Amino acid sequence: MKTRLTILFLALSAFSIATISGCDATGPGKSSNQALNQTKPITNGGTIVFRDKDGDFYGILADNGGQYEPLNLDTRFHNDGMRISFTGHLDTTRTGTHQWGNPIDLAVVTAAK
Repeated sequence: MKTRLTILFLALSAFSIATISGCDATGPGKSSNQALNQTKPITNGGTIVFRDKDGDFYGILADNGGQYEPLNLDTRFHNDGMRISFTGHLDTTRTGTHQWGNPIDLAVVTAAK
């Protein structure tokens, strides 16, 4: 019984030390590139949609089935149902402020014909 308690104590101690020391899943040398790994470039077409829940916002329903919450959609494109082509950087690690789609930082947006 005493041996089990000793083993349990040692295991909990090792876990506590690893947690306190800030170990994470990025591995050696990856923490400096962590921000780069959270986004990926994307080019697609889609439709602007207006959502009147959680503070009214414009999103993009992409042709590939994705739902994106633009961080910087120009007011020229605030038109529900408008077809667009866009490029930007998609944050794949979280959902947007409105919990509707992934945040996207748009680089280029053009009205589709």
